Amino acid sequence: MNRNFVILLLSSLLVLASTEQSAAQAVSSPYTFGSYGLMEPQGFMHQQFMGGLSSTVQSKGDYSVVNPASLHALEQTTLQTGSYLNFINQRAGDKENDEITGDFGYFGMGFPISVKNKIGFSANINRLTDLAYSIPGTAVEDSINVTNLFSGHGGINQFRVGLGAAVFKNFSVGISASFLSGNIQTQFDKQFQENKELYSVRNEAISYYSGVKWNAGVQYAGRIRKKTKFTIGLHASPQSTVTVSTDEQSLTYSYTGNYFIDTVSTKTGEELQRNMPLEYGGALSLGAENKWLVGVEYNRGKWADITAFRNSNPFFDQQTFTIGGYFQLIDEMNSSYPNFSEKARDYFKFTRIYWGLRSQANYTGVVGSQVNEMAVSLGFGFPITRVYAIEGEKYKMISRVNLGFEYLIRGENVDGMIQENIFGIKLGLTLTDKWFNKRKYQ
Repeated sequence: MNRNFVILLLSSLLVLASTEQSAAQAVSSPYTFGSYGLMEPQGFMHQQFMGGLSSTVQSKGDYSVVNPASLHALEQTTLQTGSYLNFINQRAGDKENDEITGDFGYFGMGFPISVKNKIGFSANINRLTDLAYSIPGTAVEDSINVTNLFSGHGGINQFRVGLGAAVFKNFSVGISASFLSGNIQTQFDKQFQENKELYSVRNEAISYYSGVKWNAGVQYAGRIRKKTKFTIGLHASPQSTVTVSTDEQSLTYSYTGNYFIDTVSTKTGEELQRNMPLEYGGALSLGAENKWLVGVEYNRGKWADITAFRNSNPFFDQQTFTIGGYFQLIDEMNSSYPNFSEKARDYFKFTRIYWGLRSQANYTGVVGSQVNEMAVSLGFGFPITRVYAIEGEKYKMISRVNLGFEYLIRGENVDGMIQENIFGIKLGLTLTDKWFNKRKYQ
């Protein structure tokens, strides 16, 4: 086992543990109000650069979290991790607001259990949803000016394990289980800023979530020509339930003095069952391995069948359409150079260029209207090559540093709605190594 690989693994786990406590910094959108939060991308960074195309992934050192059938192709141990930084511009009418948010995105590992029998396993941790908003408003009640402030933060995290295997030639299946946990904190303040004789009121609630969500997938791969491969990937997740327990309290405080006066009421909620929707999707891709790839993918979540939160807008079916791919000029796996300087001159020919377009109708809405978004992405996969030998047989391992950009537009600046223009910088690592080598001679 490579020592540097282990060091990176441990450091990534420490970073993840620290960032799990700061979900509010990952996203900032008023469109998360009255929901579980925005659905986070489930693919790795290089897959997000392809617009989210991931259900047809088949690689010795890569896999799809969305489609566990992809795990059958693993021949190397792979570590996946990534983070991002978003520059957000929000516009409503003639008003603007700028914010910067960022987060550690995910951590995942895939292992080949049996290369001969084509069986693979993975373990991943990432966010399923992310929620953060702060919505002020003013009103007049009994001739008194009142400021109402709605705010919230939190989200649902998931730890997912998956297993995939080839059952027939070119046909594989997989199954995964996601263990959900997390909390969402909401707050409603009624402030009397101009009247010092009236106390402001704050209603707080924190909801704790737990549950299990299952997912299954299949893949079929074939060839059109000797060097051209096509892959079909399908996946589905049945409707599931999560257990929710909510604690509430109501407080009075002095707005001018910014100190609490009294606790009006407290309530420890009973455990309730809420539903998570049926989800399904599929993809078709065409390409030459390690040279180029182009594919389309469609995903749908039946959120309209789920009861929305109290006093919030109804949920809508979430639909995502993606087209994306990659290309590189030279397949590094089959390249050979007599010295490092000659290889360095062709380094950018080995660099993988990712591109993607995504159109998504979110399950959240405002004023009875569904919120849509469009995104375009471009990324670069810079290779890190290592060659080593086991009992005289040489192996070439290619890891990648994936750096890219995404520009996303969410909502519209019409009829009192908000348009969010988001420029994201994303960084991901795909590291591969050869573990658990079975030697012929001891």
